[in-house]
Amino acid sequence: MVMFPALFVPKPAVRHAALGVLVIALHAATALAAPLVGFVENFPGTSLQTWGGGAELVNPGTGGVDGSADGFLLVSTPFPAHLGTNSLGPEYAGDWIRAGVNKFHVWLNDVNSPELLEIHFAIGNGFNFWEYNTGFIPPSRSWKEYVVDLSDPVNFTRIIGQGTFQAALQRVDRIHLRHDKAPLVQSPDNIQGDFGLDKILLTNDAVPVRAVSWGRLKDLYR
Repeated sequence: MVMFPALFVPKPAVRHAALGVLVIALHAATALAAPLVGFVENFPGTSLQTWGGGAELVNPGTGGVDGSADGFLLVSTPFPAHLGTNSLGPEYAGDWIRAGVNKFHVWLNDVNSPELLEIHFAIGNGFNFWEYNTGFIPPSRSWKEYVVDLSDPVNFTRIIGQGTFQAALQRVDRIHLRHDKAPLVQSPDNIQGDFGLDKILLTNDAVPVRAVSWGRLKDLYR
């Protein structure tokens, strides 16, 4: 008779210790990543930075807020679909309340042919995600700055998971900008079109703003 070696089953104490190490590691990773008051994202050159998503993304390297030499993020879909983009980058991950960030600035542009766009900001994580109730309507072929006020949960609707808005801000792992219309739910409205976004800025009205470059930010996470 062939004898098979017994499967190794960790003792409860070992399993609990391993789980504790994992939890500590996750907490440490979150602590290392933190939004900074004064951080600016300008999409230099043709870089997409940390942005992705299901829509088509390109940086034309010109035509941004600062003119012909300034790039921006062009978000598009050639057929009716979800139109949006998200970032899971370390520059946005962490505890926004502890960081003192309560304003999110972004410049938007209804590039090319005008569409009936309504761009909403969303923030949180995969288990607790909230969308800003106010939809931004970017001007046709020009840039305009919009500001998201994070100080009041009444301004937001939870579209994924459970938990409070405060808890979502304390455990941010992604932000999202997308076309959507009320009622605000997990799956947004479809549209065929495109929009540009540029010059994202994180601020707090109570704290003087000092711009933080991408290079400086990456140094902080090393």
